[in-house]
Amino acid sequence: MCANIKLLQIVTAFILSSISICESANILFLLPIATKSHINIFNSVILGLAERDHNITVVAPLKLKTPLKNVREISPVPFDIVNPAFTSGDPFERRKEGKIGAFLSWNSTFMEGASDMLYRNEEIKELIKTGAGSFDLVVVNAFMNHFVLGIVHKMQAPHMYVATMPALNAQVEKFGLYFPPSFVPCSFAAFSDRMNFKERVVNFVAEHFITVATQLSWVPYLSKLYQDHLGSDVPNTYEIDKNVSLLLMNSHFSLTYPRPLMPDVVEVGGLHTRPSKPLPNDLDEFLSGAKDGFILFSLGSIVQPKDMPVATSKMFLNVFSKLKQRVIWKWDGDLPGEVPANVKVAKWLPQQDILGHPNIKIFITHGGLLSTQEAVFHGVPLIGFPFFADQDLNIIKAEKAGFALSLEINDFTEEMLENAINKILTDDSYNKRVKQLSAVFRDRPMSPLETAIYWVEYVIKYEGAPHLRSAGRDLSFAVYHSIDVVLFLAVCFVIVLYAFMKLLQLLVWCIRKLCVGGSKNEGKKLKTN
Repeated sequence: MCANIKLLQIVTAFILSSISICESANILFLLPIATKSHINIFNSVILGLAERDHNITVVAPLKLKTPLKNVREISPVPFDIVNPAFTSGDPFERRKEGKIGAFLSWNSTFMEGASDMLYRNEEIKELIKTGAGSFDLVVVNAFMNHFVLGIVHKMQAPHMYVATMPALNAQVEKFGLYFPPSFVPCSFAAFSDRMNFKERVVNFVAEHFITVATQLSWVPYLSKLYQDHLGSDVPNTYEIDKNVSLLLMNSHFSLTYPRPLMPDVVEVGGLHTRPSKPLPNDLDEFLSGAKDGFILFSLGSIVQPKDMPVATSKMFLNVFSKLKQRVIWKWDGDLPGEVPANVKVAKWLPQQDILGHPNIKIFITHGGLLSTQEAVFHGVPLIGFPFFADQDLNIIKAEKAGFALSLEINDFTEEMLENAINKILTDDSYNKRVKQLSAVFRDRPMSPLETAIYWVEYVIKYEGAPHLRSAGRDLSFAVYHSIDVVLFLAVCFVIVLYAFMKLLQLLVWCIRKLCVGGSKNEGKKLKTN
């Protein structure tokens, strides 16, 4: 069975690599605001399309490490301006604020500066001026980038989104899709798909609050950002998105729970995952020489090591010094005290190549979606220290799935960390479970990247693929959820019930009338006799 699936994947890859479902196309990628993890996802698609001889124009804060002849890159908003919007403030202190505090303290005004930079950039001005009709498709980052829809409108081409995490209802409603909050947890809520009543209430309120806020606040706000530069005659984001063609969503049911989908919403979770490559000599020597295995420790690209309290870093060092295993730690600052002999510190690490090493035992992580996907792809159990966004949800899902343990970064002890490490090292169920899940995650007719490329080319080939769109896009909230039908049936029920009660009253009155009338007649007969 496994051999047949592998053969199918090889044949599919060969067919996709040799036969293009559309001719060489001109594709515009718009992601002027993006984190490094977002860029990793998009770069996978960009490189995949470039290999198939498509001509790509990319608007992003960071450029490819190796320029390609058929990829033009424009960076109107420098990464040094984008990055602080996501990394500003101490993440350890923000964690103490809780989700509501972090949400209320979020400042979106940086988008106004980013929008100004974008539309005042000379290359972007030229693109808007001459680009109309020259692109076959526009691909947009679904997170924090809707102010680019003014450019989408000017290009007069089909457009689609790539969501770097499971989408919210506010993002999928434009496709005529609705994720029931009764069993689909909000991407920012630390719930599973089996919620109790309290959790369902919170999840319901969160989803609908975000949806209403998007319509009442974000749509006019984001629309104004580009209308100020392109003119008030340019439609708002809601109107432009009525014609959106497709959404590629970086999720997979094995990790982010099953959910109902439309044909124009496609899961491609694990776009960036790949088999491991040979490590640099110094890393390979350190990790291959770990006869008892090793542990990878990384808190991603947003959490900066310099922000970690000294007491916290000392606890990690103290625990690591007691282990037989070696530890490879992504860290670019000074550590308090002496680094133990079994610990290697590096500013940058080839994470996927390390996760694919046969000696790895545990991945201590912040629980970002990309890191979680990589760990599952390579079959490595986790110890999670979530900070914000969807990280709590990812770690809770991993813990419930049986391949992770969760600790609170601001409230753990050396004993708790040591116990967690020893539990995963000694209890083989964690390793077995993640290996099983890895098989499920990998077991697809096409790889995530092949799937993404297929659908990008499909939309181009069928000029926006309008046949994928459901009638649900054009329905109001009341009609979509059959609220009008329920109200109509309720009114009909009340009317029928009212008529029945009146009929019953009339029947009772008639019976009483007959009975009373009969009694009087009997009395008259007796008197006459």
